[in-house]
Amino acid sequence: MSCCYNWYMARGDLTDGEWERIRKYLPISPIGRLPRNLRKQINGVNWRYRTGSQWREVPERFGHWNTVYQLHRRYAQNGTWAAILLGVIREVEELGDIDWFVSVDSTTVRAHQDASGAVVDDQTLTKALAWVDAKTNPPSQDEDPHLLPVPVRLIPQILERRSRRQRDGSAPAAARREPARRSSDAPEAD
Repeated sequence: MSCCYNWYMARGDLTDGEWERIRKYLPISPIGRLPRNLRKQINGVNWRYRTGSQWREVPERFGHWNTVYQLHRRYAQNGTWAAILLGVIREVEELGDIDWFVSVDSTTVRAHQDASGAVVDDQTLTKALAWVDAKTNPPSQDEDPHLLPVPVRLIPQILERRSRRQRDGSAPAAARREPARRSSDAPEAD
């Protein structure tokens, strides 16, 4: 319903259906209601990321740019954006409206050549995955393992694979590679 949304809907703004879908995951203020201009401000965050512009360039129709920025910052810090994402994914999975087929154009996803094959010990991996778990899961979701994000559910499997590799003496492909030779390391020609 668009009761408090009395301005035109621009391209890229949340539709009424989209708004109703995410509304239930938004935090309620201490006085027991959502802020009056919250939908406008969320549309402002969407506009900023869709256009790639700076926060100061957010149009005034979404509210003052600093108000929109502070909302985004607050929701990023308290996990609201993650809760919205996980909640909507859970809903559409239950309805069967999502398939997990992803197509990525390799020309746009690039990494430096040194970014592959990093060797990470179990303690560092466990700490990193625990940090992701703490950032994406509110404490109330800890009881149901189906509500946890995929990386946290995979911690035991990842650690088991790594320990199996260590027992068997095999290493991942990146660790088996020989380091590249430099011209100073090359054998001298006679």
